[in-house]
Amino acid sequence: MYRKIILKLLIAFSILTGLTCSAAKAKKTRSTQKPLTFFVGKWTISEPNSFIALSIQITDDEKIYLNEQIMNGQLTTITEQKLVFKDHYGYELIVSKLTPDSLNLFDEADEKDYLLLRQHD
Repeated sequence: MYRKIILKLLIAFSILTGLTCSAAKAKKTRSTQKPLTFFVGKWTISEPNSFIALSIQITDDEKIYLNEQIMNGQLTTITEQKLVFKDHYGYELIVSKLTPDSLNLFDEADEKDYLLLRQHD
């Protein structure tokens, strides 16, 4: 009788431990996707009045390229909804999510907003 109780408690404890570990692992898996992931890729600047084609590339290693030239500066803020890049002059580029295929880029130096469209290769 005593052995059955201990066996039941041991089984219950094992199941509870397994469920707890599974829940913790699932939570960790959800939060391991970096906020930068959405922004990574090539983006075209949609500027109808411009005769110059402009593109921006954001990489996994937190680098930003303008027309395939690396920009000097660093990402200062990365969230699910926006990222902020401060250039070597101290001006900020603020990139915000609009849709799955578009972003808004605010250039503090020009005090202007630009629409970025994702390039699909």
